[in-house]
Amino acid sequence: MTTTDEALEPDTEEQLIAKAAQLSTLLAEHADEASQLTRPADTVIEALRDAGMFKLTTPRSRGGYQVSLQTFIRIGEELARGCASTSWVTSIYNGGIYMSCTFPDRALDEVFADGAPLMCSNFTPSGQAIPTDGGYRITASWRFCSGQHHADWGLMASMIVRDGQDPEPATFIIRRSDMVAADDWHVSGLRGSGSNTLSVEDLFVPEHMVQPIAVAAMADTRSESLASDSYFKVPHIPFFTAGATGAPLGMARAAMDLFASRIHKRGITYTTYAKQSDAVVTHLQMDEAIMKIDEARFHAERAVETALKVSENLADVASRVRIRSDAAWCFRRSREAIEVIRQAAGASALTLSNPMGRIVDDIEALTVHSFLVFSTNAELHGRVRCGLAPDVPFF
Repeated sequence: MTTTDEALEPDTEEQLIAKAAQLSTLLAEHADEASQLTRPADTVIEALRDAGMFKLTTPRSRGGYQVSLQTFIRIGEELARGCASTSWVTSIYNGGIYMSCTFPDRALDEVFADGAPLMCSNFTPSGQAIPTDGGYRITASWRFCSGQHHADWGLMASMIVRDGQDPEPATFIIRRSDMVAADDWHVSGLRGSGSNTLSVEDLFVPEHMVQPIAVAAMADTRSESLASDSYFKVPHIPFFTAGATGAPLGMARAAMDLFASRIHKRGITYTTYAKQSDAVVTHLQMDEAIMKIDEARFHAERAVETALKVSENLADVASRVRIRSDAAWCFRRSREAIEVIRQAAGASALTLSNPMGRIVDDIEALTVHSFLVFSTNAELHGRVRCGLAPDVPFF
């Protein structure tokens, strides 16, 4: 994601990162509440809104910041130190807005009519949309719609079905109030993300709120006002995949902070160590966790660098699939670091009052996200590097 002539000064982006770091304390205070509610607390959403956290990718022409992808990840990392679920939802909202900016200005005028909207999304084509006068009638159901509780809009994928033609995957901007949520988000990890199923039945969606998924794949914006803005030239899957890496880094840092805060205050049961910090095994665990986090950060940073290169060469398939692999390695190494820390934290980390348990559950949930599963992305990257064509539709 390159910057434009109107790019924010670096200190302004640093201020947004600092705000996110400050907000992490509030998120941590409400993390258990989010898990109980199965969505972020209203108080937290309003605080994030007031701090501008939902305008990170909004066009400047519509009151947003257009932060760099590097800053986007750093903000996600800081928020995840407090609550991974809320950080994830914040990334989803900003990602949805970024992707909506390929739509025509008429659609964007509606989306931004009431200020800074919150937009959930789902890339997996579901159901079908039948052409009709002025638009389409769509019937579909989408699982795992993170952030749907507070969303104003949804950017959803379905298949356009025309007589005598192959179905065409497309994205639809739909008002959240026109979708019905199922009470089905009862899970062990990322409980506070509110990733319920949304559905519509024979809903009319006007033509200007619909476009082929291929537009998103190539970042071929239909917005005349944004057509010359290089900021919106990163294809959507590379943007989403690279942008997702802030959450695992923040979770790993949160686990490390918890670990480091306790090793000088507790001993190791059934040993002679009155302080865990004096034990050689602790030194080895500390080193291993730090190195895994550092490696995770390397992969996140390379994913960002590669995403920016892809925006300049949309046909670079090898780079596109490496972004997915780098993101998967970031999640894998973050998960491994958290596991090292969990083992070192001892039985007291099992108590419900200890945030470590929630961090472990949340990283387990994120690492099985369909875009971030390690085995799928490693196979995809290796396959392409062996000279074969990709065998997945989204990269």
